Amino acid sequence: MSDVKNEKIEEFLNNLESPSPTPGGGAAAALTGAMAASLVKMVVNLTKTNSALLKTCGERAKSLKVMLLELADEDCRAFDEVIAAYRSKDKEGIKKSLQKAISVPGKTMLLSNEVLRLAKIVLKKGNKNTLSDAKSAIYLAQAAIRSADENVKINQQSLAALT
Repeated sequence: MSDVKNEKIEEFLNNLESPSPTPGGGAAAALTGAMAASLVKMVVNLTKTNSALLKTCGERAKSLKVMLLELADEDCRAFDEVIAAYRSKDKEGIKKSLQKAISVPGKTMLLSNEVLRLAKIVLKKGNKNTLSDAKSAIYLAQAAIRSADENVKINQQSLAALT
């Protein structure tokens, strides 16, 4: 079982490249969304302003980071449940586990979309010296959304094949 939020970066990457199915693309998507949120917060922290909008963006980005890190771990648990259900050959258990494996990256997509919205705000309103950081937040959020979407699609296909 992976503990993504408490792993060192190298440890996570070593686990990601291992022959174990978790962590996988779903956890990587959530972690990527969390990195995007951290960059949004960084841009806000480096912008000298009394803007309530930017302060709100920074606070929300920090909470999104925490939620996305939780989703990285939740994704590992969800896919571990899928594997266990397939091994048990319990069709209802497989369906239930696949539904969870669809739900978790779906949440990653929603939260990463919110990070993307915040990144676009800080791109316009933040310190101009952090332009590349704001753009990186945008690109990472987009990558998180697309990667999570691929996980949703593959699990939806597996679920559809059971009915």
